Amino acid sequence: MNGSAAEKVILITGAATGIGAATAREFVARGFTVVGADIDRAAGEALFAELGAPHEFRMLDVRDAAAWHAIVGAIIDRLGRLDVLHLNAGVMMRPKGAAIMDDPLAWFTPETFCKVRSVNLDGVAFGIIAGMAVPGLSRIIVTASGAALLPLDIDPCYTATKYAVLGLSLALEKPLAARGIRIDVICPGAIDTSLTAPDVREVVHQEDPAFIARSVATIVTSDAPGPVWMAFTEKDGLQRYDVPGLPGMSGALDVTDAA
Repeated sequence: MNGSAAEKVILITGAATGIGAATAREFVARGFTVVGADIDRAAGEALFAELGAPHEFRMLDVRDAAAWHAIVGAIIDRLGRLDVLHLNAGVMMRPKGAAIMDDPLAWFTPETFCKVRSVNLDGVAFGIIAGMAVPGLSRIIVTASGAALLPLDIDPCYTATKYAVLGLSLALEKPLAARGIRIDVICPGAIDTSLTAPDVREVVHQEDPAFIARSVATIVTSDAPGPVWMAFTEKDGLQRYDVPGLPGMSGALDVTDAA
């Protein structure tokens, strides 16, 4: 990114807790102006009161396309710019704290699927659409999951939306680049957030959200080639993921002269 960090503004969704809160702290430490968005008003306002001015918290339901346009407009009006968009908000199909090692089909209902899809996929799509209208926006980074690379059978709804988010981002990479916007996708592993159920926490090591926050900042502040990144363990660090090609697809979509 060109220009000093002190001139940059980043909007982070799901910023009240977990990866979003850790990422907000990381970018504040790096000199960015941070706007955090979430539906958890109490946690969001508490965090940003601690971070202080010029950083600010704003309520946002990422499922609301109109609210997306309103928040980016308000940021431009108040701060004059928006450089980076971190689309991080996400949910799983079980309520927070519910056992995750139970039968996933008990939770696989139209209501839960629509809930997860609306936050994890619609929220990303609406954010990208709103971001495209922002003059000067240069980077979008999407929090996907290791479940976007390998199906997580304990949560088929979450898996479906994360696969979709990855596919959407890859399909948008070139069109966005033509508008001067780079999009990257980070795929965390098991991270110590409120989404992690107690039964999983007992048997699977959870990485600190600060590891993902540092990884996001590394991606945003460098020109290393992406667009897909794995961040499974702090020991292994941030790694670029080579998206496999489909055998036989080379040239399959070439446009030919029908004349």
